[in-house]
Amino acid sequence: MNIYHIAAAFVIILALKYLSAILVYMILAIFFTILLAPIFRFFDRYGMPAIAAYFITLAGFVLIFSGVFLIVESSAREFGTNLPFYEERFSNLLEETQKLLHQYQLQLDLSMLKSLDLMGIVKKFLANAGNILKSFLIVVIGVSFLLFESKDFGKKITAVTENPAYFEAFFASVQKYFIIKTLTSFLTGVLVGSMLSFFGVPYAFLFGFLAFLFNYIPVVGSIVAAIPGIVLALITYGIDTALYVTILYLIINISISNVIEPKIMGEGLNLSPAVVFFSLIFWGWMFGIVGTFFAVPLTMTLKLAFESSPKTRWMAQMLSNYSDPKDRNRT
Repeated sequence: MNIYHIAAAFVIILALKYLSAILVYMILAIFFTILLAPIFRFFDRYGMPAIAAYFITLAGFVLIFSGVFLIVESSAREFGTNLPFYEERFSNLLEETQKLLHQYQLQLDLSMLKSLDLMGIVKKFLANAGNILKSFLIVVIGVSFLLFESKDFGKKITAVTENPAYFEAFFASVQKYFIIKTLTSFLTGVLVGSMLSFFGVPYAFLFGFLAFLFNYIPVVGSIVAAIPGIVLALITYGIDTALYVTILYLIINISISNVIEPKIMGEGLNLSPAVVFFSLIFWGWMFGIVGTFFAVPLTMTLKLAFESSPKTRWMAQMLSNYSDPKDRNRT
C-alpha cells in the first residue's frame, strides 16, 4: 500500500463522513429490507400474488413500527411528567450515599451526578418525535423500492460479477446475522420487560424496548440499556430490589449474548472481538448512533471489499477472528 492508496482512503472516509446524513437513511432502508425480504418471499413462494405479498409485508412493517413508537412515546411522555419526583428521590439518595461514604472516610464526590439533565434528555426526545416520524417516512419509501426489487437482486449480482455465489453467501450471512440479532434482541426486551414488571418497576415496557434496541450495539449496548432500569429500581424500592434487578439483568444479557446467540449463529461473521470494539467507535463517529447499531454488518461489508482483491486480502485477514486459515478449518 503506497501513499496514494492511503490518501485515497482518507478522501473516501471524509466523503462518507460528509454524506453521512444521507447515507444513514440508505443504511436503515437496507437493514429493514433485509429483515422483510424473507417474509415477502414466504408469501410469494406459497402462491400469493407478488403485489399482494408486497403490500401486506410493507403494511405490517409500518403498523408494527407505528404501534411500538406510539407506546414508547406515550411512556416517555408520562416518564417526563413524573421525572421531577424521580430526580428529587435520586438527589436524596446521592446525599445519603455521600454521608455514608464520609462515615467510612471514603472520598468520592457524587455531586457531579446531580448535574445530569435528565429532564432535558426526555424533553429533547419528545421534541424530536416529529423528526423521527419524518425520517421514518423517508426510510419506508426507501424500503418500498428496495423490497419491490429484492426478487431481482440475485440476477443483478450474476450479471455484474464473475463469482455470484460469493456475494450470495455474504448476503445470506448478513441476513442471518440481522434476523438472529433481531430475534435475540426481542427475547432480551421481553425478558427485561417481564422482569421489571415482576418487581413493579415503573415503565417496564419502555425499559424493555431500550433493552431490545440497544442489544444491537455490540459490547456496550446491553450495559447502557440496563442503567435506567437499575437506577429506577434503586430510587423506587431501595438497594435490595436494585441488586436483584442488576443480577437478573446480568443473567439475561450473558445468557443471550454469550450462550444463545453464539450457539444459533455458529461461526457467525468471523470478526475479531477487538475489531468489533474499534469498529463501534469508528462507525459511531462516521454515522452517529446509527453507526453503532450497524457496526458489525458495516465492518463485514468492508471485509468483503478487502477480500475481493488479492492485494488487500491481508487486510481482510487482519479483521478476521482467525489469524491462521488452518485454525479456521479446524473449528
